Amino acid sequence: MSSVPDPAPVPDPSPVRDRPRDGLLHDQRRARRPDTAASLRRSRDERLLAGVCGGIASYVDASPTLVRVIFAVSLLPSIGVTGLAYLVLWWLLPDAAAG
Repeated sequence: MSSVPDPAPVPDPSPVRDRPRDGLLHDQRRARRPDTAASLRRSRDERLLAGVCGGIASYVDASPTLVRVIFAVSLLPSIGVTGLAYLVLWWLLPDAAAG
């Protein structure tokens, strides 16, 4: 019995660097983005200190109390990193428009 050699692989015409890592085309990746005009801002209505937790809660459509509890519970295990993140967000996030 004779053995037939495997055919040579056909090279890919597009270089690897030109293809996206996830294999999706540009339009397909844009389709995965949420179609929303909401932006992350500090809340004026749900504010205890600076409105960061209230702003995050309104952005993700959650209860501000829940976000505050998660923040408070994560303060000790994170050794203050969560508090530092709060201060950075307080500085970076714009205040919500009055309304």
